[in-house]
Amino acid sequence: MSAPFGRERRYVIRAYLVLAGGLMIAALVLDFAFSRLHSRADAEVDPWIAATFALAELRLAGTIPEQREAAVRALGSETGLGIEVLEATALSATAPASPQPVVAANGETFYLQASPLLDSVLKLGPIPQPQHGLLARFMPALFYLSILVIVGLWLRPLLADLRVLTTATQRFAADYREPLDTASRTTQLTSFARDLDEMSRRLSQLIQNQKALTAALSHEMRTPLARIRFALAVAGNDAESPVQAQLRDINADVMQIDALIASLLDYARLDHPDLRMEWQEVALGPWLHEVALAGAMPGREVEVVVHGGGAHVRLEPRLVRLAVSNLLANAARYARSRIRVEANVAGGTCSIAVDDDGPGIPADKRREVFRAYTRLEGTRGEGTGGFGLGLAIVARVAALHGGDARAGTSSMLGGVRIEIAWPSAGAAPE
Repeated sequence: MSAPFGRERRYVIRAYLVLAGGLMIAALVLDFAFSRLHSRADAEVDPWIAATFALAELRLAGTIPEQREAAVRALGSETGLGIEVLEATALSATAPASPQPVVAANGETFYLQASPLLDSVLKLGPIPQPQHGLLARFMPALFYLSILVIVGLWLRPLLADLRVLTTATQRFAADYREPLDTASRTTQLTSFARDLDEMSRRLSQLIQNQKALTAALSHEMRTPLARIRFALAVAGNDAESPVQAQLRDINADVMQIDALIASLLDYARLDHPDLRMEWQEVALGPWLHEVALAGAMPGREVEVVVHGGGAHVRLEPRLVRLAVSNLLANAARYARSRIRVEANVAGGTCSIAVDDDGPGIPADKRREVFRAYTRLEGTRGEGTGGFGLGLAIVARVAALHGGDARAGTSSMLGGVRIEIAWPSAGAAPE
């Protein structure tokens, strides 16, 4: 059986232990019950032994003491067993009233029984004991081993099907354009695989249609928007002051629509299977200062603090720049006056956090804000613009780096603190 993936291995080992362990416990209980019944049967007097003692006692009781020794030899010849008459004083006072086995030092088994008629104790033996062959001795072990083998053989095709399904679903998660095709390659889970294949085909078609529609609308809308902006600029030069104010408002709305289209395209590109990650090692301190300076907005004081600023970290500069820009834009939208950017490289992890002195995010909404098209109600969601895509883009960038994004409360500024963290891939000081 080839080594499975980690998740399937845990599932199979758990199932194997449950099934094999359950059968083993059942077998042990039955074996114990049968052994108890067998020991009770052994404890009962063997009818053949009891009959032999009764015959010897009757034959010897009819002889005089002088002839008893000869009668014992004759009876032993007839039965093929050793028979002795022992004086009662030679034994303990508790001589058995029924045949009882006695094992000698050499391993031979004898039977003793008190005889009131002879005022003696009869000794019968040695009695040959049944011999168990090699196969009989190893039969219990072979039985338990067969349970383990049978359960393993039963689980083997299930494990093979799980590997097929797992490999296919991982491939589909990486590229939704290729629906699953697992039904023909499974043996035990064929019905489940067929349903999974059909579901993947529908999901693939739905996702591709949605992304194609988003891309087409975004590209098609940008051309007329550009013409509108050009026309507004031309008209604004010749218009009177009141009209120019209205044209500026229209131009602001057009720019907002253009920003929405840009956000939609950024979010769509981050979720595309053909996205190429161009990893680089950058000096964190200078790089972050440059990004924060480019993303700063008028009227907002931006403080940049880098712990371990001389470290080099591995990242995709274009995508992390996009994430930090979105964090700064989000902070500028809600901050009263101050924004703080803090980066840290420690314990094999690189983190970048942006704090503001705005109203903050309720604790029960801090995971929700990273979902696309989510805008909070209340003081941090109304009248501040935004499309609900900025933090979704931040979370996606963090995930592409093998990390995550989280929101909390800023201990420095009192507003919200949004942080992305990912493995620093061997950060080393300069």
